[in-house]
Amino acid sequence: MSLKHITERDDVFARRYEYEESELLAADLGVAGDASVDVLDDTAIVVFEGEEGPEQVEFQLPDGEAEAFITNGVLTIEVGL
Repeated sequence: MSLKHITERDDVFARRYEYEESELLAADLGVAGDASVDVLDDTAIVVFEGEEGPEQVEFQLPDGEAEAFITNGVLTIEVGL
């Protein structure tokens, strides 16, 4: 899944911002329970407790150094371009 794809989904409220030196994605995933996010190379991996148990979603990131965190079900990814 790419940043563009997640911002186009109807079931997820998301915004994508482009700045001169970075790109930012903020997405409300609607996760009520525990969730975590890790960045490995050009992929952000989100793990959360779904209705039927643990679920994992992967996001392909553009080139650049990425930082990601999730707070209260809101995923934030910042990628330096």
